[in-house]
Amino acid sequence: MNGVYYEYKYYLVDDIYPDWAALVHSFTCPTDDKRKYYKKKQELARKDIERAFGVLKKRWSIVRHPDRIQQMDKLRNVMYTCIMLRNMILEDSSRAICQDEYNDAPEPITALNEDEKFANLLRTRRKETNFILQSDLVEHIWRNKQHNDGDDDNNN
Repeated sequence: MNGVYYEYKYYLVDDIYPDWAALVHSFTCPTDDKRKYYKKKQELARKDIERAFGVLKKRWSIVRHPDRIQQMDKLRNVMYTCIMLRNMILEDSSRAICQDEYNDAPEPITALNEDEKFANLLRTRRKETNFILQSDLVEHIWRNKQHNDGDDDNNN
């Protein structure tokens, strides 16, 4: 992002979450056009994600009650399975949003030793990375504004 390599994926979150490296907040009171535009785009993306999880919760009760699954790798597999099933249902009914084909095999899960777990914990909780990532996202989204929105968004 913006020429910076980020080791971890990031998640769009609201203000109840801490300022960790992989958790990206919106701005409460954006002060300039770049931040206002970023806030708008981030809120639209979060709304789409929340709507998608709402659909999954309605269809599969296991998504409504994830606390029934005690192991994280099993929870991850259940979520992926529900998402894939939902996509298959949409494809079969010709309502799929994206017709792309993905041939990537999932990466195998490897166990970490205690030192590696602690190092990952420290890296994922770095506030500095959070602020740098957010700034890079603001710049990236602003730079691609015309490409994403076209000319009709100039008055906002």
